[in-house]
Amino acid sequence: MKNNKKISGFTLIELLMVIAIIGILAGILIPTVGAVRTQANLAASKAQLSNYVTAITMFKGEYGYYPFSDAQSNNGANINSLSSGFIETLSGRNDSGETVSTGGNRRRISFHSFSESEFLLKDDDTLDYNIIADRFNNTQIFIAIDGDGDGDVSVPGNSKLKSPVTAYVVTDTTTDAPGYSLYD
Repeated sequence: MKNNKKISGFTLIELLMVIAIIGILAGILIPTVGAVRTQANLAASKAQLSNYVTAITMFKGEYGYYPFSDAQSNNGANINSLSSGFIETLSGRNDSGETVSTGGNRRRISFHSFSESEFLLKDDDTLDYNIIADRFNNTQIFIAIDGDGDGDVSVPGNSKLKSPVTAYVVTDTTTDAPGYSLYD
């Protein structure tokens, strides 16, 4: 009796070709996914800056002056101390959640509610609720405020910008976090 069963399957060359094609496609897609993630973080970080500018503008609308004593100087201010005083002034609360009257926010109004994604992620994967950072974990965030009322603020790259309040982030070379601004 003759056995005419035909065994079907893939040859070794066919399997290697499929693996090579999958490898090529992965090599194309993985950098693209990284670029998309970077762009998403950049958009979220710019939205975060925009929210700070809006909160500071609302503070001025409520009280008639900008928060932060540095902003009252002749040339305005580029504030980089986005720490507990900044947080308490714009949120009207301290890190324990109690309402406080700091930075001129005597009515304890919440101009901005800070989320966990806005705080510095430390090396031990815990959040530092006293330091603001962007989505790249960069703390080099600056708020430029027109303290003298001339309608200009000083920003890098442009000596003067026609805006009462804007924000920018300086590139952090230690973490390779990009620099960007609201006025680009």
